[in-house]
Amino acid sequence: MSVFNLRLESLQRKTGGRIHLTPKVPRSGPVTTLCGKTLPAGSFVNVDRDPDCVNCLRRSRDPSRISGAFFEQEEGSQLLQLSLEQARARRPAGKTSPSGKPIMRVLPPPPPPVPDRVGELVTSGFKSAGEGLWRSAAGVLVRMRKHGRDWVFAELVFEGSTVATREGDGGIKLRAGDVEVRPTAKGFEVRVRKP
Repeated sequence: MSVFNLRLESLQRKTGGRIHLTPKVPRSGPVTTLCGKTLPAGSFVNVDRDPDCVNCLRRSRDPSRISGAFFEQEEGSQLLQLSLEQARARRPAGKTSPSGKPIMRVLPPPPPPVPDRVGELVTSGFKSAGEGLWRSAAGVLVRMRKHGRDWVFAELVFEGSTVATREGDGGIKLRAGDVEVRPTAKGFEVRVRKP
């Protein structure tokens, strides 16, 4: 009997009775039928007649019961092979390479979102140029240094005019290209200047 494209075999006790189904009738050893009966070695024969066990017939229409029976008899490799063949047959056209092998695309993970601030740096208008290094649209490089758990302003590099202005309480405001460095009560604030 063939169900779900699997070949189930019929067997019967040597003393007669119902004809049962099993994935494979073994040459030796006991066998378990789809209805759950375990027949001892030598007490059954393979027959070429249709099964008449109501439970075997009902369970032969249940894919999970058939799958379980195949794996119990260590015939699972046949089931896996059939499953692979069915998957290949269902694959839509255009999903394989010219060699017939499936195309695998490994995409890099998306970059982590940029926070609004990295320590003393306001990130709006900057692009990360490496660990602790940020570049503005005008090409100003700002290097941040890890200090404890936070990032602090360490260095500004720019090939162009730079203006330093004394602030009222002894601090210095620095402008280079489109970047401004201002003193704060806790250190500095580095940001892209508003137009």
